[in-house]
Amino acid sequence: MQTLNFDYKNKLFEKSIQLYGDRAGGQGNFDFAGLAELESMKFVLLIGNLHSLEQPTDWRRFIRLLKLADRIHKPVLLWNLQLIQIASRNNHISLELSNTINNTRMQLLQLSKPVISVFDETIEFDNAVKGLSWSDGTIVISSDEPEDRKGKRVKWNNLYYVDTTSAIPNKISEIMQEHTGKTKKEILERRIEVLQNLSTNGSNDN
Repeated sequence: MQTLNFDYKNKLFEKSIQLYGDRAGGQGNFDFAGLAELESMKFVLLIGNLHSLEQPTDWRRFIRLLKLADRIHKPVLLWNLQLIQIASRNNHISLELSNTINNTRMQLLQLSKPVISVFDETIEFDNAVKGLSWSDGTIVISSDEPEDRKGKRVKWNNLYYVDTTSAIPNKISEIMQEHTGKTKKEILERRIEVLQNLSTNGSNDN
């Protein structure tokens, strides 16, 4: 475990602790993976980059942190992790990677606290949409709500837009409030419903 003076996007996170896990499991490729505090809200935080989640090592570290979040009853904040796109692209590379990806998805679905995704200005909107189904709320930094290929406004449940990075904490707080008092069963049922809706809408767009 290593403590960092973590500076990311206008110092949103006041405190952070990078967690590397066991040596045999490997560190994976993340800009940050560990514990973080944002305006008194405490999270298990993972910040990705273009090479995150390309190897089984990455996914195993991801799973370890998800299990930690469940054990200490903390929400999970995923930053620039395009889970659905990456999982779809890498799922058939090897049996080991496929099994690890499936285990990660099941671990995410079963968490008792909210899972929130954030995509900043460096991520294209089409890619951000593909991360929705594994999160209880997805925040996209965009001055305009994007349109689909037919010119219609894109509307998804649990998708939120903010104009600037500084607006993220308030939106995260709103999402957290929406889940206050919900049982684990209610959260799980909602995640499955969103997953099914996105699959149906994705099929209709093709």
